[in-house]
Amino acid sequence: MLTDILIASPGDAPGILSAAHGVERPRLQFNALDNMALAGLWAALGASAAEARELEGEKHLLAHTEGEWVFELPPDFVRRLAALPAQGIAGIATAWAAHEEIAQIGASGPDLEPIVDALRGFAQQAIQAHKGLLLSMSL
Repeated sequence: MLTDILIASPGDAPGILSAAHGVERPRLQFNALDNMALAGLWAALGASAAEARELEGEKHLLAHTEGEWVFELPPDFVRRLAALPAQGIAGIATAWAAHEEIAQIGASGPDLEPIVDALRGFAQQAIQAHKGLLLSMSL
């Protein structure tokens, strides 16, 4: 599964799915970093278990086709990620590594630190642009 994190507004979701998908938007690309894995990061950042579970389901699903889904990463998730101080990255990465979805792939805290740092910087850019973060997943 290919996943992109994009700086965009929720209203951009249908365009992300359309044939005009070539519109350039700032993005980070990952393999298999889905909404369930990101729910674990949100929990590590201090979200309640109920909030994190909502990201695992369809509550934040904005648009979809048979093989592609676009989720909005909740504004609280983006704010918490953007506010994470650099010295807190290691602790959050370690906590995230314990999440079931991440533990299954065997990633450690140090493995996840560059991902947390990249996502943190991207969240900061989104806030500065008065946008949010969307997760696009395709098979």
